[in-house]
Amino acid sequence: MKKLFNSSKWLLSLLLIFGCVLSLGNYNATAEGSSAAPVKYSVFAGVNDNLVTYPMSPVIHKGTLYVPIVQTAAAMNVSVQYSQGNLTLTHSGGKKVMLPADGNNTFVKNGRTFISFRVLSEKFGFQLSYISSQNVYRAINGGATLNDAQFAEKYSSFIKQHKAATSTQTPPSSAAGTIYITFDDGPSPYTMQLLDVLDQNNVKATFFMLGNQIASHPSSVARIVKGGHGVGLHGMTHQKNKFYASPYSALNEMNMDNNKLHEAAQVYTKLIRVPYGSKPYFTKAYRDQTAAYGYHLWDWNIDSNDWRYQSNPQKIYDNVMRDVKNMKKKGVTPVVLFHDQEATVKILPKLIKAIQAEGYTFKPITSDMTPLNFWNDER
Repeated sequence: MKKLFNSSKWLLSLLLIFGCVLSLGNYNATAEGSSAAPVKYSVFAGVNDNLVTYPMSPVIHKGTLYVPIVQTAAAMNVSVQYSQGNLTLTHSGGKKVMLPADGNNTFVKNGRTFISFRVLSEKFGFQLSYISSQNVYRAINGGATLNDAQFAEKYSSFIKQHKAATSTQTPPSSAAGTIYITFDDGPSPYTMQLLDVLDQNNVKATFFMLGNQIASHPSSVARIVKGGHGVGLHGMTHQKNKFYASPYSALNEMNMDNNKLHEAAQVYTKLIRVPYGSKPYFTKAYRDQTAAYGYHLWDWNIDSNDWRYQSNPQKIYDNVMRDVKNMKKKGVTPVVLFHDQEATVKILPKLIKAIQAEGYTFKPITSDMTPLNFWNDER
């Protein structure tokens, strides 16, 4: 077994070296002056005022943007060396960073080494922005002179020429008879009962959870994950003045929440739902910040108002079924907002049976789906 492990490490080392050599042989730092045959990109990456071009398109891998390391590092004035299982990144100004080539921040695809764009940027003091109109992620430091609008104008023709065909991934479709039910603000003392109802009816749901609640009910979170339900983040405080204090405060709460999730169930997620829904407070500056970290923003199109009618579960039932039937007539896939609370648990069995009678199948939200939110932001 030890010999096999050592052989695997040797093979990984060889692949990384080979990837870097190939990448260096095809290096082309910016879009300007490129004479190679047009490469089609599914997503673009820029550094300051330059759009970086590659022999292969950057990729979204497990919900994170990865870029070919050699070209991207060179655009940041960073050189790359591989030695003894580590990547050594050295900036022209002298700063040196060593990363383990262990698959956490890098991977090899078709002989080329890719690295997390976020990790590479953070290590050398760059901030990320996102230009949604062109699907461009941009690393910026004091060397940038263009704002995002000017950058988009500068490279509009190049991006139009090199943009890959639209992904075949499609948003949820009512043709499949799918419904997504979601639960906010948990886990709570009622989560286990809620999971019992879901299990008894073979139903999958999605839970947008608060970090402090996760810490208080780790066994419920572990059961949610083990049961194949979707998991999402809802922040830490659920206090408007704290969560929306700045784009950074919102991002920080989601990152803290994600860490709590990992502590409880050894998983991370890219799904987020912000307190009180994304409008009006979660403006573009907030969305750009979380999108740059790979988070996908979800709201809902049916509000059960279960928090309002805790003493009248039948009213919750009436609200949901009325809206589900209206959505069905319009051909729109329902995404239903519930809360992790006692009244919802009481009415849920009746609701599930009625929704199933309408022909729907319950599925969890996943990170590869096009998100539904009030801003129509599909990142």
